[in-house]
Amino acid sequence: MVSSRLNLRLKPAIVVWLLLSLGIGFYFFTNATPSERAVAFRTIGLGLSASIIALPIGGLIVWASRGQSFMSRLLFVCTIAMLLVPMFIHVSAWDAAFGKLGWLTSTKGQILKPLVSGWTAAVWIHGIAAAPQVALILLIGLSIGERTYEEQALLDTNRVGVFWNVTIWRLFPLLILSVVWIVVSCAREIGVTDLYQIGTLAEQIYLGFSLGINSIAGTWTSEQLAEANSISNRLTFSLLIWMAATGLVFFFTLTGLEFESRAVRPRPSQPAGESSRGLLRFLVAAGLLAVVVLVPICNVIVRACFFVRPVDGVPTQGYSLSQLFKSIKRAAIDYQNEFVWSALIALVSSCLIIVIAILIASAARRSRVAQILFALTLAFSCAIPGPYIGTTLAGLFSKIDNETIQWFYNYTIAAPVIANFVFCWPIGSVVVWFVFRKIPQDALDSASVDGAGSIRRTIQFGILGNWLAIAGSFLLTFAFCFGELSASQIVRPAGIDTVPRKMLGDLHAGVNELTAGITIVTAFTIVMISLVGWWFIRLNQRGIGRQ
Repeated sequence: MVSSRLNLRLKPAIVVWLLLSLGIGFYFFTNATPSERAVAFRTIGLGLSASIIALPIGGLIVWASRGQSFMSRLLFVCTIAMLLVPMFIHVSAWDAAFGKLGWLTSTKGQILKPLVSGWTAAVWIHGIAAAPQVALILLIGLSIGERTYEEQALLDTNRVGVFWNVTIWRLFPLLILSVVWIVVSCAREIGVTDLYQIGTLAEQIYLGFSLGINSIAGTWTSEQLAEANSISNRLTFSLLIWMAATGLVFFFTLTGLEFESRAVRPRPSQPAGESSRGLLRFLVAAGLLAVVVLVPICNVIVRACFFVRPVDGVPTQGYSLSQLFKSIKRAAIDYQNEFVWSALIALVSSCLIIVIAILIASAARRSRVAQILFALTLAFSCAIPGPYIGTTLAGLFSKIDNETIQWFYNYTIAAPVIANFVFCWPIGSVVVWFVFRKIPQDALDSASVDGAGSIRRTIQFGILGNWLAIAGSFLLTFAFCFGELSASQIVRPAGIDTVPRKMLGDLHAGVNELTAGITIVTAFTIVMISLVGWWFIRLNQRGIGRQ
């Protein structure tokens, strides 16, 4: 039984992970400076606080999306669409309401005084952004485990008792993994923390680098600036080793299982009595769609509709749909160069990720070394804070005394592509990895007997046999690379600007009509590319199921 094997393998993994966490945590806190401890507590606190929001919402998304109504299916599609929405889009969507130039702020008669800012705003945005990711983790856990335990427990108790005594414990390892991922996400990203001045690990690394380059202090306090300059590599290495060990434990535990080739969405039929809960699922799905999707979209739309026009010589505020289209058109024109550079960097990075992932996944079917290599690259890529990638690349290139290499660094997209590649590696590589794992070994053995070499087998069964999944993986990776901010902006050459970098700069001044317009354009582009990529992967999965 898959579910029992899953629990048997994950329980030792949790014990190993806890021991590793305690050991690394003890080493760090006994050797760290007071500033480093403060940064660590701030980063972990932000992640745990965001988890309080993300876990309940993610769990409700899972429950509501398991219904058969149109609203449940729409919630599932929107959850998938929001998985790759970059953090600066979430920031813009919510700051457009309660930020210094937000429409809700203006209704309160306040000028440049946000209704919500600082820690509260950062926790809310990180929690809402992480909810779809938590939902996907739990949906995957439900899709690979059978419901035999739940169905047997229903003979002895009601559904509430089954949930608390069976389901919650079956998903407990994935809940821990979700919390770990949220904490690490807060330690990697700067889209939220840079705007609201939350000194997490990634933000302190980025701030320290900025001070060393151009001494931009902005509105940070003297204590925060001194703290940024005092951060050593000890905190970064501790997080890196901890997350890498965590990734290895869970990776080899989960990939050791023979997963069922089922869709993430659950079974199409419903048990008896499910219709009585259909209305409740419908209402919960509608509420979740409103909070997670509709409200953020409406925030930026309302902000893009805002205008100020003189009426009888008096500046008068108002809203109109014509202003919305003007804002979108102006944003598309003003950001056209940034769109070109972002698309070019994303295109090269995603191509490299898919090609190298295919090579590693193909070799991993025959070599344990290749499996370990993939696990290590995946774990470290998930653990490294974005600014640390950029600062490391900048330091390496500055030490190379070669005119050709310096030309590539200063005048091409080589450095942003490398940073983008490292930060976005997990997205495309994981899909390619599982695509190659599902290739029947009998087909490979038969082709080998007929004289087909490893390259021919990879092309025939891996690429041509799963070209839809490969194309879908490429689109998902491209969408994620397009919105990457934390790593690549540090090594961005002069004269080359990207949409995420320019939007982050504009957000510091508040969400105006132009920022709201570009938020709509960017979000629509990323969401549509992501949905097409997900659709390709689902088509490939259905094709394999029919064969």
